[in-house]
Amino acid sequence: MDSIKIGIGVSSIGRFLPLIGKSAGLFDRENIAVEIVNQRDEERAVPDIVSGATPMGTPNAPSLVFSVLEGSDIVIVGGLLNRPAFYLAADPSIATVADLRGKRVGINQPRRMAGMVMLALLRKWGLAIGTDLEVVDSGINDRSYEALLDKKIDAALLPPEKAFLAEALGFRVIADSLALDCHWVPLATTRRFLHDHRDAARKIAAIYAESARLFKSQPRETIKEITRSLPALADHPQVVEKCYRLFAAEFEASLAPSMNSLSSILNEVALQDRRANDLKPVDLVENLL
Repeated sequence: MDSIKIGIGVSSIGRFLPLIGKSAGLFDRENIAVEIVNQRDEERAVPDIVSGATPMGTPNAPSLVFSVLEGSDIVIVGGLLNRPAFYLAADPSIATVADLRGKRVGINQPRRMAGMVMLALLRKWGLAIGTDLEVVDSGINDRSYEALLDKKIDAALLPPEKAFLAEALGFRVIADSLALDCHWVPLATTRRFLHDHRDAARKIAAIYAESARLFKSQPRETIKEITRSLPALADHPQVVEKCYRLFAAEFEASLAPSMNSLSSILNEVALQDRRANDLKPVDLVENLL
């Protein structure tokens, strides 16, 4: 039996497909002993893949690109979420994006996905940092959520689970990032791992694809797994249902990464590191299915 560790980075529904696959017995069927590792920090996913600690996993796309720019052999073998689904949750007094003027907006680190998306949205909305609004570095998304609840900031771009929970607690969701064509969550490994374990990697990619189809077609079982894995949502079934509908629509069951979405994320990374201008989307992808 093959044995492998898969890193999911954070407790996010966007990373839950291996949990769905494991619950459905898909790994056992392929004679794969899997350990699903929650690093509890999306930034751990890339170095753990590169080092082989978790040879396959789901990092965020910017972290993967920055790693390639530093010379790693990390590569995308599947596209799980081809566009970012973040939501701007705000104080109830803020009704529109225009109302953000003069307010304090939480932002996590610009090299992380949510931070990069927030910067892209501010450009799209024509809002200048320092002139139109104040940005407050809240670190990872969880701290942005806590800062919002504590009234230390007026708005924050949050992942769906946190944003919809904030909405249930009385905050407003006034915007989202779904119109941005930027790759969000890939399935990744290294070219070294593919060289030595290509068949195992292919089987795992196929399990991810089948898990996405199960996620979409078995809402009752999937919602049960979400509630078990995210107990903070257990008392808010409407939040779980809303999250389920979102990810059921957004997961790419074919596992095909969108070349347009990869091009867009390369453009965003290039604003922070011009070397990304020399990369093409095909440079980042190895097709297994």
